[in-house]
Amino acid sequence: MNVFQQDFYTRLKSWHDLRESLTNAELNTTCIKVDEFWQKAPIISHYLHPDFIDDWPNPWELINENMYCPYGRALGMVYTLLLLGIKDIDFVLAKDDNSEEVVLVLVDDAKYILNYWPDTVVNNSLDQFTIVKKFKITSLMAKI
Repeated sequence: MNVFQQDFYTRLKSWHDLRESLTNAELNTTCIKVDEFWQKAPIISHYLHPDFIDDWPNPWELINENMYCPYGRALGMVYTLLLLGIKDIDFVLAKDDNSEEVVLVLVDDAKYILNYWPDTVVNNSLDQFTIVKKFKITSLMAKI
């Protein structure tokens, strides 16, 4: 069953267990598992506004509210990576090769691209995207 259809405490424990399981993992494994976990979050059209990043929820509020637009799902990925000690993260709005807007989490100088299609973390190249906007994650770090 999808963890995002469970109660808050089950979601919180599952998220904690994910982070525990990745404590000493290689970066590629971590990125794949984090993307795999958050790809299960059901997407709604609008939840977070990109112009109000300072008002976005902290990690525990995000898990509690359990509402995920593309920004919200990427936010969950960013928080998870930050809590695992990964700092080389870019949070961007981009256009893919079909000119559709996508919200991406880029790790290790875009070696890993999260929050695009499931199971494509290591199979994409940043050449397939045009970066429209970069979000500063310093305010997100302060929420942890």
